[in-house]
Amino acid sequence: MQSKFIKYRTVIIVASQIGLLILAYFVSFLLRFDFQLRGLGYRQIILQTIPVLLLIKLSVFYHYRLFSGWWKYTGMNDLFDIIKAAFISSPLLLMAVYILFGIEGYPRSTFLIDMLLTIVFIGGARFLVRAYSEQARSSAIGVNTLVVGAGRAGILIVRELKSNASLRYNPVGFVDDNPSKKGVRIQGVSVLGTTGDLPTLIENYNVARILIAMPSARAEDVRHIIDKCRESKVEFQILPPMSQLINGSVSVNQVRTVKIEDLLSRDPVRLDLHEIGVKLRGKTIMVTGAGGSIGSEIVRQVAKFKPAKLILFERAESDLHRMDVELAANFPQLNYLPVIGDILDTFRLREVLNEHHPQVIFHAAAYKHVPMMEKNCFQAISNNVLGTYNLAMMADQFKVEDFVMISSDKAVRPTNIMGVTKRVAELIILGLQNHSTKFVSVRFGNVLGSNGSVIPLFKEQIEKRKPVTVTHPEAVRYFMTIPEAVQLVLQASTMGRGGEIFVLDMGQSVKIVDLARNLIRLSGLEPDTDIPIVFTGLRPGEKLYEELKLDGEGIKPTPHHKIHVLDGGRVSFRQVQLWVDDLTELVKRKNTAGLVAKLQEIVPEYTPSKEILAKAEESSPFQIAAIRLR
Repeated sequence: MQSKFIKYRTVIIVASQIGLLILAYFVSFLLRFDFQLRGLGYRQIILQTIPVLLLIKLSVFYHYRLFSGWWKYTGMNDLFDIIKAAFISSPLLLMAVYILFGIEGYPRSTFLIDMLLTIVFIGGARFLVRAYSEQARSSAIGVNTLVVGAGRAGILIVRELKSNASLRYNPVGFVDDNPSKKGVRIQGVSVLGTTGDLPTLIENYNVARILIAMPSARAEDVRHIIDKCRESKVEFQILPPMSQLINGSVSVNQVRTVKIEDLLSRDPVRLDLHEIGVKLRGKTIMVTGAGGSIGSEIVRQVAKFKPAKLILFERAESDLHRMDVELAANFPQLNYLPVIGDILDTFRLREVLNEHHPQVIFHAAAYKHVPMMEKNCFQAISNNVLGTYNLAMMADQFKVEDFVMISSDKAVRPTNIMGVTKRVAELIILGLQNHSTKFVSVRFGNVLGSNGSVIPLFKEQIEKRKPVTVTHPEAVRYFMTIPEAVQLVLQASTMGRGGEIFVLDMGQSVKIVDLARNLIRLSGLEPDTDIPIVFTGLRPGEKLYEELKLDGEGIKPTPHHKIHVLDGGRVSFRQVQLWVDDLTELVKRKNTAGLVAKLQEIVPEYTPSKEILAKAEESSPFQIAAIRLR
């Protein structure tokens, strides 16, 4: 039956339109003459003019494509088209009747009535079909669903749920903490109460699923809602923050399970897209470490601004191949070039910069894992310090306009090799500030979900039902999502004049143990009951907490509320050259004790870990003894 309807759909639509148009025309006469047409000859006039009526109106309706489309998806655009068609066709009909028939005493007011009835009958028929279709879908299939948030996002979600039966949701109501919205009906669905009423509403309406449609909600609000959902043992999903929505559009397809980042700071990142576009659009951009967590996200976001060319510089072949495949699928028009290379290879750097002449370089290539770098200190120096120096010097030589280095909060009062190498790299950048290239650093803390970070480790342990290992019950860190961090890096790149250290506002610090407990709960389990938490002790070089600036570093605001700039001091280029020469020689000689001493000379606030001191003591016990006495 349905297939036959689809086959003859256009015929059925045209036939129904003809019937409704004739009915509207006839009723307009009835209304005009108080339902008394006998003896007035108007029945003959109606029959005589109906062919002209249909010819004109069907032609206008065809022009506005009113014979196509699905009535069960009728919306305001369709109504506007019906109004325009009726408004145009009625005056045309009046003129045609007078010109062709010249009927004396023809009631002109019937045309105005006919125009209004045409809108009511044609539009009403469509909306009746839509209403019936939505009611049939909601009563036949779908689980009862509450939508938390009666704002723009929630309304769009409900509209889509009601119009798409395949989604299998039946929206029974909204929940919103704005008291003025209670009882209001939106899209045929009422605002039933506040988030505090969730347990009662879930029970009263037999709700099986909660959709949290609040992309700008605060973390504490999201945690409150999730706690209510868990108490009532219902499924819950969330619409991600606006910064993560594709092109800012809201769709049910973007609703997902709650992630740990949803329970952290959700303050929306507001960007000056015009300024970023001016910086990146039509330029040749190079990203080092393009296959890493931060580098790959920089690539994705830069690609959206349509650079003239995007160079992906990466030494890990598999990671670079992955990005190559991703860009080919998601940005088919992008002019990009995957380049295998190492920032320690000056010949390769010179070759790439000489051939492509990038105007902006985002330097994300770095060794970043603290315990690993404590065991491989010379490789950390080579890559994070000497590699940065090589790249910076090449950038200056080839007249790169902007050089943006990704730094870390571990550069502040460092207690590990990774952190101190990042601080030395910052000082190198400061020492180059008077050159032709504008050199800046951007410093931020941990990013959620990066390669080797704590979140993937926790997830793996939870999936295997193993104890979740946390270093210390009081360990705290600043966290930020990778997309948010990169968005702010791009924004900071528009502010640099050369020599600045930008610091991103990381929001509230978070206890690692709280992070672990929340992640266990999001997996549907209870911490310390279903999965124990085991404290393993701080790893070599780790601190209980991280900082984003030293006490002596002056911090100033920028036009963006989540970006600050530090007065990082002044370093001469000659001093930078001497440091690089000394560190290069110490790496060649594998002199751990000399390396620790030199790093403390460059970064006086550096406190070596016990592990690195023990390793250094093997090569020069007297020198390390002197260091221990400082």
